[in-house]
Amino acid sequence: MRDKFEDSNGDYDQDRRKFLKYFLAGSAVVAVEASGAGRLTGILSRAHAAETSPYVPVYQAGEGFPQAVLSGDPTESGAMIWTRVDPVKETGYTDNQIGENVIYWLEKENAGNENLSAAIEAGNFVMFEVSRQEDFSNLDARGFSPIWKEHDQVVRVDLDGFLESSEIYYYRFITKNGYVSQTGRFQTLPKNQADIQRVKLGYVSCQDYTNGHFTALGHLADEDLAFFLHVGDYIYESVGDAAYQGNLASRKIDLPSGQPKASSLEDYRTLYKKYRTDPNLQKLHSRHAMIATWDDHEFANDTYYPAVAPDDDPNSNPERRLVANQAWYEYMPARVPFNPEKNFEESIRIYRSFTYGNLAKIIMTDQRLYRSSHPCGEETLDRYLTRGCENVSSSERTMLGASQLDWFLNELKTSNQQWKLWGNEVQLTQLKILGKLANLDAWDGYTYERDVIAKTITDNGISNLIALTGDFHTFEASVMRDNYGLFKDEKQIGVELMVGSVTSSNLRESIRNILNKIPDPSSPMPANAISELISLLRTKLTDLSTITAEVLFKELQNIVKIENPWIKLFDSTAHGYAVLEVTKEKSMWTAYKVDNIEKETSKKELLWQCEVPNGKAELVIHENNSLF
Repeated sequence: MRDKFEDSNGDYDQDRRKFLKYFLAGSAVVAVEASGAGRLTGILSRAHAAETSPYVPVYQAGEGFPQAVLSGDPTESGAMIWTRVDPVKETGYTDNQIGENVIYWLEKENAGNENLSAAIEAGNFVMFEVSRQEDFSNLDARGFSPIWKEHDQVVRVDLDGFLESSEIYYYRFITKNGYVSQTGRFQTLPKNQADIQRVKLGYVSCQDYTNGHFTALGHLADEDLAFFLHVGDYIYESVGDAAYQGNLASRKIDLPSGQPKASSLEDYRTLYKKYRTDPNLQKLHSRHAMIATWDDHEFANDTYYPAVAPDDDPNSNPERRLVANQAWYEYMPARVPFNPEKNFEESIRIYRSFTYGNLAKIIMTDQRLYRSSHPCGEETLDRYLTRGCENVSSSERTMLGASQLDWFLNELKTSNQQWKLWGNEVQLTQLKILGKLANLDAWDGYTYERDVIAKTITDNGISNLIALTGDFHTFEASVMRDNYGLFKDEKQIGVELMVGSVTSSNLRESIRNILNKIPDPSSPMPANAISELISLLRTKLTDLSTITAEVLFKELQNIVKIENPWIKLFDSTAHGYAVLEVTKEKSMWTAYKVDNIEKETSKKELLWQCEVPNGKAELVIHENNSLF
């Protein structure tokens, strides 16, 4: 197997090449035994497989695995599975210990078997088991993978190519000393062109740990899903002092650097580790595979190329961006390569697609790593609640970058699936408030490229496109147009369904916090933009003596309804999740809200339900919904 990251001179250090090959390329698997026709055992000799002693569970499930288990990026023949082992319980391998005595070489079928067996017996591995039975009474696969000490004790295993399609599998990890993980579950995808009648998936966005409990994720875990999407802001980098944190004492986070925002590799790792201790997030990951992309807070707010965090520093910080990339890679069960020897924008490529039979293609994009700076300047009111500028529509500016844009358009044009589901981080449809563009950090700041996508859709007769969006901490259902004037000849080209936040502050909460002079840890707009929004809304309410957050937000809803007729549903008062059920006849969208994020338990309620008919770029709102 060719080393994916070997440069043209072939002068990588040999140990580094092995390390890149087996950890960073995503597949550090040592197969021991498997059922069926020896799909895995063929890698090693059957005699060697029989001689290797399995590890035996001794301790209670979960002890030694503080971040539990995850699965992700399912395929028709496998998925990524992930865990992290407590370094107090077991010791992993360092990068320079990874060699032929530890990891087999696929192109050398008989290399290192005796040494491999000795390394397994030494205990720097975990054993993984995969079964269609929850009690693991019959195994579909068993194998070993190193614990990667210098990568925060994580374990990443790629089972793609080794399992059956359209099956539910259970998996767990066991160490030499008998620590056994929680049991996880995932479902493989159907074969590429299988005739599929239905798929149900969930999606979420914007989960600030310090701002509330992830109870919405616990409710999502209880849904009957094929998988779920995370469309960004899995972590928030701004957590290091009271100004960036909510009021829940149990949800405070201290960063190793002592800084108010994550800046080092250990800072970013600390965030993922802390988030993964949340019981509802663990529950969700244990029950469903995740397909994830990132937005800005996995690095820094409103970031753009080249690795600029405009709220922190106007200068590029490629070192910080690279370590943020590495932490995301280490902690996400995503089938993507990562190479720390390359610069930040070439170190990783997270845009990718998945097919669900002939019914749906899921296209995940990256709208941060390659995007141009904001069109009208980097001051807050250049980015939010602005009249705009000529640069908004410049053909020199990009959201996706040239290579990703070409790839994305080709995915749309060549898809044989009935529905195209776009994992889209930031708002696609236009949003104006009192004549001002609300958010130039979204697609409203990159209209040339939005127009290119719209023209491709209309020119190629592409139908059934649904953008599944996050970022703005707001539930919205909108009809995408080829332009956003108020002209009768505009074409409707798709539908955008935006999910509200899991816990991050919504617009009503942000307005309330500014009125009450309370720090807002995760507003959809910076504090001075919210202050400007309040000032604008007050000009419309001069006859009222008492101005409350509820009054201001109600006026905001009225304005959005009038100025943005393509937005059919708009609510920025709730936290929750969304579910999309796709069939041949229609796609049904259901949005749920939870009654609180301050307590460790919550009740869920139906917020909205609407459907997208097959072949029509329109929304059918169910009668139990109000428009706003």
